Amino acid sequence: GEAEPTNPVELVEDVVRNAQRAGHAVTFSGLDGSGNGLVTLKPLAIRRALDNLISNAVRYGTRAEVSLTMSEKSLRLRVEDDGPGIPEDRRVEATRPFTRLDPARNQDKGGSVGLGLAIASDIARAHGGVLRLGTSRRLGGLQADIVIGR
Repeated sequence: GEAEPTNPVELVEDVVRNAQRAGHAVTFSGLDGSGNGLVTLKPLAIRRALDNLISNAVRYGTRAEVSLTMSEKSLRLRVEDDGPGIPEDRRVEATRPFTRLDPARNQDKGGSVGLGLAIASDIARAHGGVLRLGTSRRLGGLQADIVIGR
């Protein structure tokens, strides 16, 4: 899909609604920051990235929270969960495809963790942005931010 002027709030609300319909415990905590208006994005790609981050979040935690921060210069899409998180020394590795993280993060879940994060990371990079992983202050689990300049 081509990049087009996109309303990030509507896009995120829509992705979260679809995730809720699919039975995921996910909420959208709204928009922060002084920025508004449209951002040039590839909407299908951003949806896919958010879907992957939300799926990842509810797979390892019991709930996910999505938030959006917009300034004049940047857009930040954040997905937080209350799961075990990813230790700092494993975060770079976690965004590579097919990384298997330690058993704690992979417990009884099977399969490969890194794919969803790797896809989100690729999509962020395709927008000239970055995927940053950290620890959620609010929920205690993983915090995944897609940060894109505008």
